[in-house]
Amino acid sequence: MRPDPGDGFDITFVDEKTVAITSIVYTSVAKQQFHFKEGVTIINLKKRRKTQFIKLPGRTYGTTCYHDSLFVCVKGFSIYKVDTVDYSTSNVIKCDLPWLSYVSVYNDKIYYTNDNDHSVVCCVVNGSRVWTFRNDLVLRLPRGIVVDNDGTVFVDGELSSNVVIISKDGKHHMDILPKKDCSFRYFLK
Repeated sequence: MRPDPGDGFDITFVDEKTVAITSIVYTSVAKQQFHFKEGVTIINLKKRRKTQFIKLPGRTYGTTCYHDSLFVCVKGFSIYKVDTVDYSTSNVIKCDLPWLSYVSVYNDKIYYTNDNDHSVVCCVVNGSRVWTFRNDLVLRLPRGIVVDNDGTVFVDGELSSNVVIISKDGKHHMDILPKKDCSFRYFLK
């Protein structure tokens, strides 16, 4: 497949030779007219080329790989699961997901950020909500999210300029990189 120009947002390893990128792919239709597809681009690292594009119903943002599945945040729709073997898709969590949402999966639980209400949500894989962490005095505009092997959640607050640790039950938190310690951000810009 010929690589099309596009805008990528998030990337995750699928396996040692493959990555998945949430993206918008533009194709030229006529002079200065474009069609675009929203979804996930699969790239073979050894061949250095796109091998698959999985179309999803809206703008894609955060993604993560867990076992043989990609989990993808789709703006206005929900979190979709993409099988990495046959590329079939299914809607696993139905919610009006905002833009710039991120997702992480651990131990059959899905964790995602929602910047509309500055929250982090934990659900089981069938979509039933386990807990929601919301404290806009501590965490504002949550972005990147990861879960460690103990189920502890780490999330980056863009507007609060910090990193917050949330306990696996969602009841306790600790600000580990408060605003005064996040000067590394200015070096990255």
